[in-house]
Amino acid sequence: MGAGAEQILWDVSTGSQARTALAPGGGWNVVQRGPERLWDRVERAVRHWQAVGEPRQEGFGITVSAARQRVWMGAEDGPGWDLPV
Repeated sequence: MGAGAEQILWDVSTGSQARTALAPGGGWNVVQRGPERLWDRVERAVRHWQAVGEPRQEGFGITVSAARQRVWMGAEDGPGWDLPV
């Protein structure tokens, strides 16, 4: 959620938040709160995406079960990450 340059990521299951805002001298400031480091997860996801050649949206999938939610790239058993359940 957010408008303009400030964005807020919020995990309602843990209450964790990451807020981004433009820094006065350029770049970004990020503030994280709660038990999950949400912005760290964003950065890991971007690195995964870059490492596999920056696939288009059609290259992603998601598998959901009662025990797990997993985003993957290329194939279900390919590189990916778990989402909170």
